[in-house]
Amino acid sequence: MTSAIVTMRPGQATGLHRHLAPMFALVLEGEITVTYQDPAGTVRTYRAGEALVEALVEAHEVPHAGVNTGAVPVRILVVFAGAEGVETTVSLP
Repeated sequence: MTSAIVTMRPGQATGLHRHLAPMFALVLEGEITVTYQDPAGTVRTYRAGEALVEALVEAHEVPHAGVNTGAVPVRILVVFAGAEGVETTVSLP
């Protein structure tokens, strides 16, 4: 298990990426909008108190990018359930 608190200022973006391990995230403050490169082009906004789980292979491997679409910094508790020595996140071009 690996965990971190990610903080992003308003307008800051994650860049396109995917995860190599299942992930749980809880938005502690602010909001983040995530665009998934799935066949439906899913876009979801997560706000303080909301959680997301990318646990299925299809969910955590889908390339996606997030941006802080709020007016305040967003803080997110992120927990990965991966194997020791395995990267949790891979940046994509």
